[in-house]
Amino acid sequence: MMESTEFVRTYVSPRGPMRMLGGAPALDLANTLHWRDGAEIDCIPSYQDLLVFCIPALLLSENEGRVLERRAVTYPRVARDVHLEVLKLRAALKSWLNVCAKNFGHGVASQAVALRSFHKAIGQAGGPACLGDILNLQSASANERLYLPLRRSAAAAAMLVLFPSGNDIRRCEADNCGGFFIDDSRSKPRRWCSMDSCGNRAKAARYRLAHRK
Repeated sequence: MMESTEFVRTYVSPRGPMRMLGGAPALDLANTLHWRDGAEIDCIPSYQDLLVFCIPALLLSENEGRVLERRAVTYPRVARDVHLEVLKLRAALKSWLNVCAKNFGHGVASQAVALRSFHKAIGQAGGPACLGDILNLQSASANERLYLPLRRSAAAAAMLVLFPSGNDIRRCEADNCGGFFIDDSRSKPRRWCSMDSCGNRAKAARYRLAHRK
């Protein structure tokens, strides 16, 4: 369980601060769409917001983010297209996570179907890019550089499949959250994104239910 005194990378989105609690960049990407106070919140509503997110998510350096922000002003249509493709990748990623999360997982057949769709989304997101295009901002043309957040996100998503964590991927058990994280707890399984938010709300709800007259 994450201690409140531990430094946690944070993305300040247009919808409020989002702490990087997933334990992997792809899980943090999935968590940019979650529930808060009964409403679904999208924390990366534009390409520019995606760039800001990618820095604390460790998908882009600060210098890469600045370069791409300038390019997005020159090529706004390409930036919008890339943003939409990231959202498609995120949707496929979340669909796969929802059926394979350790504490909410479905049957083997459902997992296989979701994994095939996830593989297809990763392949489409990578496009014709080679490894150098994914790693090096300077190796691409002006237009191609704008695809870097998409390709880095696809590479991070592929890492979850190719090099699965030794720990379990779990989904937050708090109602109306839907966040994912790698359970690295050493004793009993971690149940919530964090104790000071979802955990406290869940305990308060149980207390109210137990003392209802």
